[in-house]
Amino acid sequence: MLPPSPWSPCISRVGVVLTRLADRYESLAIGSRLLANGAARAAESRGARPQGDPHPPNTTRGVHMKRVTGIGGIFFKAKDAPALQAWYERHLGIDVQEWGGTAFTWTDSDGKPTGGTTVWSVAPDKSDQFAPSKASFMVNYRVEDLHALVTALKAEGCNVLEKIDDSEYGKFAWVIDPEGNKVELWQPPAGQ
Repeated sequence: MLPPSPWSPCISRVGVVLTRLADRYESLAIGSRLLANGAARAAESRGARPQGDPHPPNTTRGVHMKRVTGIGGIFFKAKDAPALQAWYERHLGIDVQEWGGTAFTWTDSDGKPTGGTTVWSVAPDKSDQFAPSKASFMVNYRVEDLHALVTALKAEGCNVLEKIDDSEYGKFAWVIDPEGNKVELWQPPAGQ
């Protein structure tokens, strides 16, 4: 049986659920990983750092750096992209453009634009847009300093693709997560 977590009195409801799962599935390695991750997340939420971690979260060599600041886009593939786009337009009211998606403008509580967008797009199943990933989706994350983040990810041993695009739409780079999913990183142009 796993010993009780020293973080138990402080962890959130999620941590309690993780602890119960770990107790229920104690013979499985995944149970102990869930418990450890839950305790570590609870500790981090209170400002504690994992033992042996020389840098606080979101830092590289002691310099604070924002990493992901929001979601810039959701991209996914469909067997019949035009039919799926039409379904989303008809039933959910998404104004699908000729290029296969739409850009939602961010607004404040009064409906006034706040300078950001989130792209939503459906691509044909045969598209290689997400290669080398085999996944049928890709999430685009907004970042504050793309070059600094790419440098940090490489230093941390992440699988960062070598290509960095710089266009009128901003700067783009890609990293492959541990599950093999391609993740797009986007630094929007100034003012967006």
